[in-house]
Parts: sequence; C-alpha cells; structure tokens
Amino acid sequence: MACVSSAWSKADGLVIEIALGCPLLCITPTPPSLLQPPQYSMKLFAFGSNGSGQLGIGHTEDVSTPSQCLFETDVAETATAQHEKTTLTDILDDDIVHIAAGGNHTLLMTKSGAVYVAGCNIDERCGPQYQDQDEDGNISHFRRFILKDSTTGSEISTFKCVSATWEGTIAVASTPQSQTQLLGIPEPQDRVYITGLSPKGTLTHDTTTPVQPGTFISDFPPRGTSITSLSSSMAHTIAILSNGDVYGWGGSRKGQLGAGHRGSKIVCQPRKFDVPFPVKGGVCGREFSVVWGSAGDVYVFADSGMKWGVTGIPKVLSGLSDSVGAEDVCGGARGHIPFASAGIGASWHGVYVHVAPASAPASTPILAPGSIIAWGRNDRGQLPPPTLPSTAHLAVGSEHVLALLEHGQVAAFGWGEHGNCGPDTDTQGNVSGTYNIVPLPDTVSAAGERVIGVGAGCATSFMLVS
Repeated sequence: MACVSSAWSKADGLVIEIALGCPLLCITPTPPSLLQPPQYSMKLFAFGSNGSGQLGIGHTEDVSTPSQCLFETDVAETATAQHEKTTLTDILDDDIVHIAAGGNHTLLMTKSGAVYVAGCNIDERCGPQYQDQDEDGNISHFRRFILKDSTTGSEISTFKCVSATWEGTIAVASTPQSQTQLLGIPEPQDRVYITGLSPKGTLTHDTTTPVQPGTFISDFPPRGTSITSLSSSMAHTIAILSNGDVYGWGGSRKGQLGAGHRGSKIVCQPRKFDVPFPVKGGVCGREFSVVWGSAGDVYVFADSGMKWGVTGIPKVLSGLSDSVGAEDVCGGARGHIPFASAGIGASWHGVYVHVAPASAPASTPILAPGSIIAWGRNDRGQLPPPTLPSTAHLAVGSEHVLALLEHGQVAAFGWGEHGNCGPDTDTQGNVSGTYNIVPLPDTVSAAGERVIGVGAGCATSFMLVS
C-alpha cells in the first residue's frame, strides 16, 4: 500500500485506512449527461450509506447491492481554469490502491498518486468548490482532487498518502522546498496538506472555521524525514516517518497518542509519542491507535479501561508472557505477531489481524492460513463468525467488515443498517454470528469478471472488479 489506514485490500497488496462517519444529508444528483460509467477493464462498485453521494454512484440514496461508481469526464460545461477535468482514460492503467473514508466523503488514490473524491463538500473537505456540486455543496461522483499550495501557488495534483477525519482531509505530497547548495536543484520535502473542518484540533487547527484547501502543517515532518504511513479516524491522526518515529495530533484524552499526551486532551500540532520499537505502519480506531514494526511487534495505544477491550491482546499474539497485553509506561499494550501477516485493520472499536493466506507457522497450528484474529466490540457481529472461510483479502470499516474469499466471493458481516453488508440483515440491521455473500451485478457475472479488491469505510463498501 502506499501510505495507509482500514479500508482497502486488493490482489497485489493490502491497504488499511480508516477514518469514519455516518452521512445523513440528502442532495440532488449531478445531471446524468455529465457522467458515465468508466469504460475500461477496472471497475469500481459501491454499496451502503450514501446520503451525501459519498459512494460516487451518481445519486444520494443508500443501496444494498453493488452499483458502479462514476468518474468525472472531460466536460467543458463543468470545467474551470483552476480545476482541469480528467478523462476516463486517465484511470485505464492507473489502479486504485487506497481508499480513505470520512464522515460523509470518500477519497480514492491511484498507483500514480492521483486522488479522486466524492461526497459532502460544503466545507471544502473534498477540495475547492466547483460547478459540479449541488446546491447543498455535495458531489455524487468521483472527481479529481487538486490543490493550490497556499504559499507558492503551485498546483498539487499527485500525493503520497491520504487520510480522512470525520469532516476533513489530510493529504501528503512531496514538493520542492529548498535549493541544494551544490547544484541548485529543488530538494523535495513532504508537505502535509489539510482541508475541511477541524474541531478540537483534528486538522491541527482548533477552530469552527473551515481550513482552506492548500493549507499545510508548518515544519512537519522534521527535515531529513519523510512520511511513509498516514492514518486517521474520527478525531485523531498518526503519521509514521521514514526513521521509524510516530507523530500524532487531534484527540488524545483516551491515550490514543500515548501516555505522554493523555493529559492534554487535544494535541493541535504533530507531536512525537514513545513507541518501544521502530514503527513501519499504523491504523486508527475511534479512540485508539495500533502501530507495528518489521519484526512482528505490535502496540495498541488506548485507555486500558476502554469498554470494548481493545488493549486485551489475545495470548496467541504474544507467545511471550502473561504480562503482554497489560498497559505499560508508554500507555498501551504490546504484543507480537509470530506468523506472516497479510495486514492489520481497525474498526471504531476493534482490531483485526489477517493471517497470510499462503502460510501459517508450525508453532501456531491453530491458525489456519487466511484466518482472522480479532478482538474488541462484537454486539453487532463485528468480529469474524466462526464459519467464515479462508480469506484472501480483508477490509475493515467503522462497524463492519468485507472479506474477499479465496473463490472470489465477497463476504460481509457486522452492522449493516445502511445496506453496507448487502440486502439481508436481522431486524436490528446486523449480520451477526454469520456472514452474507454479497450478490454481484448481473453484468459482472455475464462478462466473466471477478472481484480483485475490497474496501470499507463508515457504513460504506467498495469492490474493485476486473
């Protein structure tokens, strides 16, 4: 995955991104004459919560069966001098590799670093406002995310990492920042752009006024480092640096940014927090963070008294001593993954470790290849049912999970009130103790296409088909 956090898993790599919300707004869809389904080998389908058009399917109704996503065409009527529209052919050879979901907006990032956005944009969380929005400031199809740097005025159209808070977007781009002394060549430096609402410091600004597109976080990351992983949830963000350090900002009262920042309640600027090993990746739950290293070390930063027990790391992930899983001086619980993992995901209140489908170690014979070790909240069936078959790829949303099974079917379980687990739920909107097989559109089956990736956000689900 490029830079990460819960939500996207495809055949050639796992992306885990989670920043979540539950959209409820209604809008008038963009005229169909300006939109068309992408006519290329890769197709994106979506289902679930869609009150602000965040599924990008051309309207604002929730759907419980996969509908094809729509991407902006090069139509003169909707173009502006500041925002050049992209044609469908731009995505033909540019795979979607990452998805980030906010409260009611969605971001897709491609292999080349292009980012596409859909959903609520009343506060410019999806970038500058343009004519393709409806009167309520929403976008019901995916359009290109392009910023203008607030200092240099240069256009920023490719990114390394993206994540989403409840009402905001964070995007990292590598931009020229200074001249080298010897050659006078611009030296690239990561710049963290922020846009949207930033209540309680979620975008490093404690203000009710929207942060304007093109704004960036000053003096971060530290000179000589770059950002390799980025993850956000509702109100906090963590960034993993190239030297293995972890920085975070936003909500900190529950220990999600480490013990040293718990007393601050809100951290409005990136602050380093202590981790007892060099970090390679991380994900955010609603009020906790999970980070891991290259040697299998994993650490959960959270309040040990949290109701859903996310610090209660299962013994199968320790293999060391009874003390593993207890809160230590860094403010969390440490474990160790003694097997090849295909990825780690986080829901609002749970942690999911995916055993690599190819193998499981002899030392842990109870772990079948493709199985999932998960702990946390399960009152709506969010944890994997015991009958779930071996999983090739996993995507974790706010309170639901999608699993791409080894035979190409997509299983869904958890809270599915908005249709994000398919059309069949119990009377409370749950798929609990079992799983649904999501029905594929007839056009997919007829064309002999197959699902190669799955993604999940806040009551939203995505499938990449080829």
